[in-house]
Amino acid sequence: MEFFRFSKNVWGQEMLLGMSWDILWLPVAAAFAFIIIHQAIRLLNRPS
Repeated sequence: MEFFRFSKNVWGQEMLLGMSWDILWLPVAAAFAFIIIHQAIRLLNRPS
């Protein structure tokens, strides 16, 4: 599976064209986990 797509420019250097859509779930899941953990910590540290 290719995670990154590369191409060569006119000078022969490799260029990054983009990323695979197959791993889109990874940053979405990480953001969701961060939000849930952040809210849990805020609720536990809240003054009574």
